[in-house]
Amino acid sequence: MLWIKLLLIALVTFVLLLKFEIVEQPMLNFTFRYSDKKISKIFRELEVSPEIMYHRFGDRELRYIKLITDKSLPYVVFIHGAPGSSADYYDYFKDKALYKKVNMIAVDRLGYGYSGFGNSETSIQEQAASVQSIINSLEIDKKVVLVGHSYGGPIAVRMVMDFQNAHKSLLLLAPALDPELEKIFKVAKYAVSKPTSWITPKAFQVAAEEKLSHVDEITKMLPLYHLVTIPVYHFHGTADSLVPYGNLAFSEKHFNEGIVEAISLEEEDHFLPWSQHELIVKKILEASEYD
Repeated sequence: MLWIKLLLIALVTFVLLLKFEIVEQPMLNFTFRYSDKKISKIFRELEVSPEIMYHRFGDRELRYIKLITDKSLPYVVFIHGAPGSSADYYDYFKDKALYKKVNMIAVDRLGYGYSGFGNSETSIQEQAASVQSIINSLEIDKKVVLVGHSYGGPIAVRMVMDFQNAHKSLLLLAPALDPELEKIFKVAKYAVSKPTSWITPKAFQVAAEEKLSHVDEITKMLPLYHLVTIPVYHFHGTADSLVPYGNLAFSEKHFNEGIVEAISLEEEDHFLPWSQHELIVKKILEASEYD
């Protein structure tokens, strides 16, 4: 019976480490977020450093970071997947090829990071409205480029559908758009079930709640694709094990003819913001120059 006691001790210790975020590394404590203090430290020795901002959206608060070096430059807004946070894009904020030529904003989506961590918002329309409200609050006098990874992809698309003439171009990194290809993993149900949710990290609970409603949410978008008239760059790996490669064909079929550039990446998996940094930077700059 000793091994059972040791297992229980290890399990309780693990849960406490997660609950109180004793381990600082977000990938190890499964929070996928950095504190304001840690963000400042990450960027402290760089030539430029982003500002940490908080924004009210209805009765909720969102955190985002912005790096605005010249208001005359194009603007790029990054939207993360599930789970995740603005931290997914810190390497882009450090990239001179970008911050010399564009202004950047990265958002902690509702339920993640420091935007009501653990309090999910499963409506893609609401998620889209919350990100757009940040853009509106900054009184940007030009159209912005949207970059959305995974679950952030359909949010970026919904922004273009709902807020006409506000965006310049759309970069979709392995977006989960096709309802018929959407995968529902059994672990998602355990993450929201009362007997097992207590042991599930908050970021994964939020991701699971989004996942379980995702088919319904992206189905609502099907009649609206004709509203997207700006250039769309769709990146997808042929070996994507989380969001099927068939989503690329979905984009080519449902968006207006001639606006999609399909970027097929051989043997690439789902984590494109990290594995395809240079290519994405190149396309961001190309998308920013489009007029």
